[in-house]
Amino acid sequence: MKRISKYLLIALAIVTFGSCSENLEEDNVPAIQAVRNGEFFKSSQMSATVNADGTLSVIGQNSLERLEFNLEDDGVGIYRLGAGSQSEAIYTFSGSESFSSNLGNGTGEVRLTSVNALSGVTGTFSFVSYLANNADSLYMRKGVIFQVPFDGPLGTGGGSSSNSFNANVDGVALNPQTVAAVDSSGVILVSGSNSSAAITLSIPVAVTPGSYSFASSGDYTATYTTSGGASATSVTGTLEVVTADAAASTLSGTFNFVTGPPNNFDITNGAFSVSY
Repeated sequence: MKRISKYLLIALAIVTFGSCSENLEEDNVPAIQAVRNGEFFKSSQMSATVNADGTLSVIGQNSLERLEFNLEDDGVGIYRLGAGSQSEAIYTFSGSESFSSNLGNGTGEVRLTSVNALSGVTGTFSFVSYLANNADSLYMRKGVIFQVPFDGPLGTGGGSSSNSFNANVDGVALNPQTVAAVDSSGVILVSGSNSSAAITLSIPVAVTPGSYSFASSGDYTATYTTSGGASATSVTGTLEVVTADAAASTLSGTFNFVTGPPNNFDITNGAFSVSY
């Protein structure tokens, strides 16, 4: 995993994930954790959702990492991962690097042993995932999903399933399956994603209602990322913050932005309302 190794070193200096010797069966309720390329991965926020088409999404994230399972059914069983599978595992680092079990030589499985409205989702997982064109690989071993609640909070401040996020990409609606917001060291990362793409907004936690400009760097940036890991950052754009309550950890607003070459994505009609 050469491409993001330097970022993971920074992450490990900031966030204590533990070591490989930690017991993956420790009494955490709930929990999503695993050995990720030899290092310990642990979610601090997690949620499970049964989608309108009967599929199941299970998501775990911490301040820098996001692990998402999109499974073809919502029941107990073994879900195979790999090219051509209707189920998929996606790992994303800092809203940009996305590894998919269904790309390249990806393979693996998710075994769900319990799916219950009261006790949540429990099971195990293991997979190998890739960036587009086999540019890099990432594996998860000894994975544990334990009592992950349905529509549980994904925000550190108690976010809820009422989070909303909408936008058009080159005139086509993104239709995110997952909306999340995290306070990461004084920066609010607001994201809307589905199995094909994600939009992430980076906003200072001290923001107040008003109008702000997106750029390629600085306090206000926006990123569009495809499932293959290709990431495009804003070069220009506007963020209108409608409400900002740091005490309640809530934020809402509208946005639009244009990314740089070679793709020059045009993101319009953006709107969000989140808890973080």
